[in-house]
Amino acid sequence: MKIIVIALLLSIFSLTACYKTAVQQGNILKQEDIDEIKPGMTKQQVAIVLGTPTIADPFNQDRWDYINTQKSKGEFKKLKKFTLYFEDNLLVKTEGNYYPKDEEITTEVD
Repeated sequence: MKIIVIALLLSIFSLTACYKTAVQQGNILKQEDIDEIKPGMTKQQVAIVLGTPTIADPFNQDRWDYINTQKSKGEFKKLKKFTLYFEDNLLVKTEGNYYPKDEEITTEVD
C-alpha cells in the first residue's frame, strides 16, 4: 500500500513540474503610444505617454531604454527594445524593434 501511495505522489509531482508559466517582464507599450512620440518632445512629455523607462542609465541621462522580454520554460523567446535619445531635454531620435514595420522582424533571442 505504501508503495502505491509513494508511486502516485511521485507521478503527481512529476506532472506538475513539467509546466512552467510564461513570464513577461519590462515595459508593455502600445502601438498608439509609440506613434505619439515625436522628435522635439521633452522628457516629461515622453514619460507621460510611455511611463518611466525600464532602464535609466545613471551615466547617460539622455538615453532611455524601454525593454520587454518574454520567457517560457526558462528560455528567452522574444526581446523587444525601444530606445529614445535626448539632447538638452528634447527627444532627437528613436530606434528599436518594439513594433517593427512589416519588413522588420522582432529580435529573437536564441
